[in-house]
Amino acid sequence: MVLFHEESTGRTVRFDCSDLPVSEPVRNWLVRRLAERAGARSGVKRAKSFRTGYQLVRDFARSLAECEPSPGHPSDITAEHIRAFASRYEDPQTRRTCVARLRIVLRGCSEPPDPARRELFQTRLPVKQASVQITAYSEAEWQKIMTVLRRDVRLCRDRIRGGMRLLEQFRAGELEAGSAEAELGGLLDVFAASGDLPRARDGEGTAEVKRHGGVVPVMRMLSLSQQEAGAFALLLAALTGENLGTVAKWPAVYRRTDGGTGASSVALVEQRKPRRGPESEHRVAALEDLPASLSTMLEQASGDEPLFHSPLRVYGLLLELTAPARWITGSTGAFVNRRASDRGGQGSCWSDEIRVERWARSRGFPPVTRDGENGLPGIDVRRIRQTALEIQRRPVSHSRNTLRDHYLRRGETVREQSRRVVAEALEEQVVKARTAAEVTVLSPRLLSLATQDPDAAATEAGLAPEMLKSMASGERDTGVVACRDHRAGPHAPIGEACPASFLNGCLSCANARALPHQLPVQITLHDRLAALRPNLDPQTWQARYALPLRGCGASSATTAPPSRLPRAPPSQPGTLL
Repeated sequence: MVLFHEESTGRTVRFDCSDLPVSEPVRNWLVRRLAERAGARSGVKRAKSFRTGYQLVRDFARSLAECEPSPGHPSDITAEHIRAFASRYEDPQTRRTCVARLRIVLRGCSEPPDPARRELFQTRLPVKQASVQITAYSEAEWQKIMTVLRRDVRLCRDRIRGGMRLLEQFRAGELEAGSAEAELGGLLDVFAASGDLPRARDGEGTAEVKRHGGVVPVMRMLSLSQQEAGAFALLLAALTGENLGTVAKWPAVYRRTDGGTGASSVALVEQRKPRRGPESEHRVAALEDLPASLSTMLEQASGDEPLFHSPLRVYGLLLELTAPARWITGSTGAFVNRRASDRGGQGSCWSDEIRVERWARSRGFPPVTRDGENGLPGIDVRRIRQTALEIQRRPVSHSRNTLRDHYLRRGETVREQSRRVVAEALEEQVVKARTAAEVTVLSPRLLSLATQDPDAAATEAGLAPEMLKSMASGERDTGVVACRDHRAGPHAPIGEACPASFLNGCLSCANARALPHQLPVQITLHDRLAALRPNLDPQTWQARYALPLRGCGASSATTAPPSRLPRAPPSQPGTLL
C-alpha cells in the first residue's frame, strides 16, 4: 500500500499494490520505486499525476507476469522483458509516452542488470508527433474575452460591496426596524456568522429568505460564485502572464515592498510551481500597479477604469470581495468561492477550485474543439498565457531564453513584427553605409575642362578656381582623397586642424574629394582591407573596416575611367600601405 499526501489539499489517497501479479521481491521493489515518487522531494504533488505512474507500474507488472520466464527478482529482468513491455502498445505515440514514464519511475535504480537498463534508457524512442501549435488570440478575440472578464468582475464588485455596506449598516443599527433592508441585513448577518441561511424542513430557505430572492441570491451578496472566481483568475493570468493553475493557488497573504509605510505600488505574492521540483518550486510573483500617468491616460482615452489594467488593483479587489468568505471558512486562499450546491459530494459548498470550462460555457464561449463558432473564440488557458506574453514581451517565471525561444518564437504576430523591425534596421544601416561612402568625385572630364575654362569647371564642382587647381595638382591630398579645407571639418572646432584618421574620417567627410590620380592608392587600400578580413575577428573587422572598405571601393570605382582601370596588386596580409 502506498499513501500519497496532496500538499495543496491535505487529503491522503491510498494506492493498493498488493495484487501486482509478480513475485514478492519484484513487487516490493516496484512499491519502493513508487514510494520514492510519492515522497516530499519528488516533483509529483497531485494524486492525479501520481496515478499515471501507479497505472504504469501495474502495466509493467502485468507484462513481467506474462513473460516466460517471469523474473523472480529485479536482477532477473532482461532486455527481452523491457521489449515485451514496449510491444504492448501498438500506437507509436502511446509506446513513446509509456516507455518515457517507465524511465522516470525506474531512473537511478541499480537492481536490473546492465542489458535491461541499456534497453530501457538507451533505446531510441519513436519520433514524437508534432504538437499542436499554441497561437495567440487575435486582437479582436482578445478584446471579446477581456470585455466579458471585466464585466463579470465589475458586476460582482458592485453586488458584494452593496451587501457589505448593508451588513455594516445593520450592525450599526442604521436601518429602520421592520424594513426590507433591515430584514435582508439580518439575513446577511446570520450568513456571515454561520455560513448558512435559515432553512425550512425541505432544505430550502425560509419565507423571509425567499422574499429576498432565495438562498443563492442572498448568499451571493457576500460571496463569489465559482464562475466569478474563474473570471478573476483568468483576468489576473491575462494581466500577469502567469499560468492559470499557479494563479488559482495564490494565497490571500502578500508582502509590500514599502513595508506598509506608504502607498504600495508592488505586492509580492508567494506562489508554487510543483513541476520545478522541491528546490525551486517556491517563487514570488510581483504584482505591479500602473504608473499614475498611464492610469490617467487609460481613463481619458477609453473611459475604462485603471483597475482592470492593473494586476495589483485586481488582486486587491479580489481579496476585498472574498474577505467575508474567509471570515466564514477560515480559508487563506485568495479565490475562495461558494457553489450553489454540493453536487459533487465534497462535504461543503465552499471551495477554492477554478473551473474555466464552466465559466466559458456559462458565458457563451464555445469549446476549444469548436474554436470560432458563432464568432467567439474557445477559451484555452495556454493561449491566454501565450497572448499575455506576446503583449508584455518580458519573462514571467522563466528565463529570457525560454521567453524568446519557446513562447515568442512560435508567435506568428511576433515573427512578422520581428521581420519588419529587422528589415527596417537593415535598411537604416544600408542607408547609413551608403551615405558614409558617398565621396564627391572630380571626374577626368571635369579636370580637363579646368585646363580650358577654370571658372566653368570650378562652378560645376562647387569650388573656388584656386582650390580646384590646388586639388588637381595634389597640394591638398590626404592619405586617399583630397581635402577641401582641413581647418573647417566636422571632426574639430572651426579653425583647428582636423585630427581624423584618413581611414575612418576622410572617406565619410563632406570636405573629401576623390580625383583620378588617387586611384592607385584607393585600390591598394581596398585590397589591403579585404585581406585583413580572414585574419581578424569578424565583429572587430566589421566595426573597424567595413565602412572604410565600402568607401574606398565606391570612390575608386567612380574615379577610374571604365576602359583604363589598372589591375589591383595581389592581396597580401600585412600593413595597409
